[in-house]
Amino acid sequence: MIPSVRQRILDSALEEFYTAGFHAATMRTIAKRAGCSAANVYNHFENKDELLVEILRSASDEQFTATRTALRKAGSAPAEQWTAAVVAHSLYTARNQQACLVANTELRYLEEVDRKRVVGSRDAQEHLFVTIAEAGVAAGDFDVPHVHQAVTAVLTMCAGIALWYRPDGPLSAQAVADSYGIYALNLVGYRPA
Repeated sequence: MIPSVRQRILDSALEEFYTAGFHAATMRTIAKRAGCSAANVYNHFENKDELLVEILRSASDEQFTATRTALRKAGSAPAEQWTAAVVAHSLYTARNQQACLVANTELRYLEEVDRKRVVGSRDAQEHLFVTIAEAGVAAGDFDVPHVHQAVTAVLTMCAGIALWYRPDGPLSAQAVADSYGIYALNLVGYRPA
């Protein structure tokens, strides 16, 4: 299916933000990449900020949806939930490197009101990870003294995939995600029964 003009503009903006950075990107270069006029870009988006907000909000929502979907399919034990969440989060990052890297590096350029629109889904996802880790501690499955710090470490570790992973490298996205699931269990001091 041929992407809509709006989607082509979003895809082009993502590529431009990824390669040039938010500040260096212009509506004109985004339009050129999308194969349309700058006026056409402005028909769909008021400014660069609006493009960035849409890209970041969409990526964050998609990653959170992937994580929740994986949790619904996983067993109910905290270790199974934790592994499923980390694997899904990691897999999304490996398969959507540009969006994840832009989300982690360009968010700082948004105005406060736009930043709040974007971080809601990210905060909800972090809360979900905290809830799972706390359940693991309460069940005696995890031995981690600082749950919030452990969650931050795991999510930061997963975000790093966007910096180094290469689809043409020796590991598949799934293999990387599965490995990160194991690393994350170790990080929370998982103690199998």
